[in-house]
Amino acid sequence: MKKLIFTLISATLVYVNADAQACGNSGTGVCTPSGTLTEPGLSPLSSDLASVINGSSTPVDIQFKNFNTFVYQGINITINSLKIDSITNLPAGTCWATNKTNNTWANQEDGCIKVSGTTCANPGQYKLRILVTANTSIGTIGPNLDAETVNLKYFVRVKNNGDADVAVDTNQTAAFVKVAGYSANADCSVGINDIPANVSALNIVPNPMNSQAIVSFMAAKSGNATERITNMIGSEVYSNNIDVKAGENTTSINRNNLPVGIYFYTIVEGTNSTTKRFVVAD
Repeated sequence: MKKLIFTLISATLVYVNADAQACGNSGTGVCTPSGTLTEPGLSPLSSDLASVINGSSTPVDIQFKNFNTFVYQGINITINSLKIDSITNLPAGTCWATNKTNNTWANQEDGCIKVSGTTCANPGQYKLRILVTANTSIGTIGPNLDAETVNLKYFVRVKNNGDADVAVDTNQTAAFVKVAGYSANADCSVGINDIPANVSALNIVPNPMNSQAIVSFMAAKSGNATERITNMIGSEVYSNNIDVKAGENTTSINRNNLPVGIYFYTIVEGTNSTTKRFVVAD
């Protein structure tokens, strides 16, 4: 448990790196700390976390308790506070938020992280990367302290509906690994086009695109949202905040330096998101 808490709080979805995969709505209403952990650690362990189903929107709450002390570069130090800067390599279409608006917890304080959204990602195992800033008895360590430096890891599995479960491979070193027994390609026919509370009729023209495409969608009400582009292994390649008006909305996306391939455009509003697959071609 001690290893895995520092994984999820010190090894990676947008607060340091232009909100890489954050939902943008951290606060007390996101999730509720259970208060049941008696020592620093995560719950559930990555080996007990159910696989994410492509095309299915099922929020996951991850509980944790902050450290009192931990060993860093051979020195036993006391944690005053710990801040999650970024969690990346979440499956495409998902994002993270916490129960603290500043994503910061005091010594031994209980917290929680909610991962939400509808994923459409390559079936396999993803190694999350969590970056943090630690305020300690020897000063501030970070920002972007990576738990890989202390060999701490946390994994998420993605599969298609109907794929049999496989055990988590805790020896994985790559960001993404295809899993024997899972489907070769993502099947997002179930739920990926479900309409969240506000946004509907998401479309991208042309698709495939060469240099630029127009994104259009309908919104039931005005507000703010985040548009995000992720690649097939769930890595974010673009993120931008946009204003949404009630009725029809249009915006544009540019290829820039994106290589030829399959991508996913997601509009995130709070805990709701909708995703459209598109292709970049020469």
